[in-house]
Amino acid sequence: MFIRAMSGIIGFVVLVPLMIIGGVWLQIALMAVVVIAMWELYRAFGDIGAVHFLGFVAAVAYMAFIRAEVVLQVVPFVALPILLGVAYMAFGVFRRKAYKPSNAFMAVFGFLYIAVMLSTVLLVRESIGAFEVWLIFISAWGCDTGAYFSGYLFGRNKLAPTLSPKKTVEGAIGGTLVATFLAAAYGFVLYSLDLRSFGHILVFALVAFVCSVAGQLGDLAASSIKRSRDIKDFGNIMPGHGGALDRFDSIIFVAPLAFVILYFLGGIVL
Repeated sequence: MFIRAMSGIIGFVVLVPLMIIGGVWLQIALMAVVVIAMWELYRAFGDIGAVHFLGFVAAVAYMAFIRAEVVLQVVPFVALPILLGVAYMAFGVFRRKAYKPSNAFMAVFGFLYIAVMLSTVLLVRESIGAFEVWLIFISAWGCDTGAYFSGYLFGRNKLAPTLSPKKTVEGAIGGTLVATFLAAAYGFVLYSLDLRSFGHILVFALVAFVCSVAGQLGDLAASSIKRSRDIKDFGNIMPGHGGALDRFDSIIFVAPLAFVILYFLGGIVL
């Protein structure tokens, strides 16, 4: 528990200046997380080959050029790994050598699941706001912390015993309530400092409520992948937490949803 707590504190100390500074430094940091997480995912399904390398290339290119114009950016880069996968399969035909279609699928899936979805952290920071980006982490990690203590104190009913035996229904509910409260409190502090309007308190609470549920689904989705591969963690880059993908599995689900809600609701309601 001590190692996990210290690892989390160190990670938070690194995270804070990156979110404050934003820009190219956040872009580089996210690119590093994306590449490490994709490597962990690919490795979980076997040896890393040439087609996986193409997935890394697509991810780095996407993270290097992603901007707030999300529609214009996503379409060509989503097409890129698909075309690379097709090229890989065609190349195998010309070589008259057997290949594994699953490798091409994993290269594309890893790009979409990790690079595209995680890149929305940068989109929120740069196109929505430096204050709003913290809702992603409040929704994911605030819920995670709340679920841990709620489950420890009140947990009775298993949430998904085959995927994550320690998670409980009570913990899931408690995590969502804690994240929602933290987001509302965060909005109130910004309102008190005259940095955001009163309406932001309600919007922040709504974002955290919806996204905390999504974050728990993201955690269970990653657990499902690990169970299918019979592994405990994707890696060990963060002592007590596992790999980069283990730490960011909920962020992967939370960030895109937070971006969509803040983009549309922020522009209509506030």
